[in-house]
Amino acid sequence: MDTNTAAAVGIVGFIMGFFFIAVIWYVLCLIARWKVFDKAGIAGWKSLIPIYSDYCTFKIAWKTSFFWIVFAVGIISAFVSGNISGYTEAGEAVPMLLSLLSTVCGFAIMALNLIMNISLAARFGHGILFGLGLTFFGPIFYMILGLGASEYNGNPDEGLPPRRVMYV
Repeated sequence: MDTNTAAAVGIVGFIMGFFFIAVIWYVLCLIARWKVFDKAGIAGWKSLIPIYSDYCTFKIAWKTSFFWIVFAVGIISAFVSGNISGYTEAGEAVPMLLSLLSTVCGFAIMALNLIMNISLAARFGHGILFGLGLTFFGPIFYMILGLGASEYNGNPDEGLPPRRVMYV
């Protein structure tokens, strides 16, 4: 085998190995989120549906009314971003109001998600730092919640009682 072939095989092997690890990581994240839902008394399969899983996460952690706020602000942000890209493609200056509105939307979504993650941590008996971990290192902290010994303390605002789930 010449050096070019060996290098190509090495690169393909590296890419395949990386892909394999990424798939395993993704499956672990799905399982962890499924278990978080299960611990809260919501069917785990609901964690697989993209927008509905976020709605359920807000139900588990905080209030679904805040989900609708985040959803509406996200739609506004998408519309504003589309308009901004129209200006940049035409080579025109972006109006200050659009830039400001886009920034405000982004910060609003970030702040509401941060509060939701802190609330989710509290619902499982953890503190603010754990909520920050959920925000910035979500997959790892979801694995700790879902696959660890954390117990759901309920969300009376959304009618979810505390649950103690025993896994054998």
